[in-house]
Amino acid sequence: MPTEEHHHHGPVIHGGVHNSQLAWNNRNVTQNFAHTEQVAPGFEEVAQVVAKVKRQLNDLGLPDADARDAGENADAVLAEVVKPKPDRGIVRTCLTALKKVLDPLALGLLTGAREGAVATGKSLVHALTQLSF
Repeated sequence: MPTEEHHHHGPVIHGGVHNSQLAWNNRNVTQNFAHTEQVAPGFEEVAQVVAKVKRQLNDLGLPDADARDAGENADAVLAEVVKPKPDRGIVRTCLTALKKVLDPLALGLLTGAREGAVATGKSLVHALTQLSF
């Protein structure tokens, strides 16, 4: 019985593909994906502060577990504030956990933090503390 042989010179995708971008055999590639959701009224400042924290997490030099925890709590807040009726308890709990992860950095207790990370940590903790929750 003869065997079939397939030679693929590019990506092979089996199954559905959603919200994906693909490039190959390119020297330089720039891809953008925009996804926008409406923040519930009264939660705009929370979303702005948490998005700022999330953008700066990789530059702080947090231990991997702390960075992961901070990212997960930030994601949970951002997922909650786009709901029609966000649960304030979930938001408050995640904000508290986020501050708890950033506090040692803000207090200068984290060894190996990157230059400027303590000042950034202080700024982020201050911004989180100012949220009325």
